[in-house]
Amino acid sequence: MYSKDQWTRFLTQDVKTNAEKRVRAIEFKLLAENFRGQINITDLQLQAGKFVTGTVPYTGEWLRRKSSTLDEHDSTEGVSEPIEIRGDQPRVFEGIRNRFYNIVGRGHEALAFPNVEENRFDRPNVTTPLDLTLYTKNSFDLLRISTNQGSLLDESLQPYPDIRDHPLNLRYSKEFYFEGGEGGSEIKLHASRNIATLNGRAANRRSRTLPIGSAELKMGQQRMMGLPAGSGRIRIEFYNLVEETVETEWGDIEQRQILRDTGVGYWGVAEFAHWENGRSKL
Repeated sequence: MYSKDQWTRFLTQDVKTNAEKRVRAIEFKLLAENFRGQINITDLQLQAGKFVTGTVPYTGEWLRRKSSTLDEHDSTEGVSEPIEIRGDQPRVFEGIRNRFYNIVGRGHEALAFPNVEENRFDRPNVTTPLDLTLYTKNSFDLLRISTNQGSLLDESLQPYPDIRDHPLNLRYSKEFYFEGGEGGSEIKLHASRNIATLNGRAANRRSRTLPIGSAELKMGQQRMMGLPAGSGRIRIEFYNLVEETVETEWGDIEQRQILRDTGVGYWGVAEFAHWENGRSKL
């Protein structure tokens, strides 16, 4: 049995086809020169387009899980009487592999999550999948979770081109949309397990156009979140459709249904499963 270090990934060149004809069968031949040994082929991927889609390996196969020690006495340093009169006493936890951060918010926010070890900031981390679990206090018509790096869309792609400061006219490097739910809804966007659900139902991840009141929202393929070492910022935006009287930049007065930040409350947990030291060659 070969180890992961003995495998190599090869990318093929473009395959030219006649666009006027349909492909019924493909014959694949392997030609190898000037080598000794054995060749094993595990996967062959064919796809349309000009660019090759990179594979995303399962992190458990090519990274080692990190573990650390959390000593609650560290937070009591300098306190004259660190022992609690009531309740749990400070403890030492060995072999911790996950980091949790509580989230509480209302309306649009950009939250900073530190992708670091709490007691050993000098230890290197790799880009880590971010697992978000949110619970809403109010109903909502649209939720966007994204990274905090983006730019203004071309006017032809903006859902509200005549409302220049509307946040949905911006696009970010990674975005994920959920199409509405009631108060108390459970929202999961777990990059480590490639899971996105609303109340247990899988979210739609395809590129599509979503009708939103008097406009349309053109969204790309849904993308999971990962954060580099240090601190990363994630945007959480809840929207509701509201009836508004709008004066356009051309001076027209219209009554329209528009998605707005109405102050939807939420709480939840952000979780990192830390990894380090890549082991395989891809």
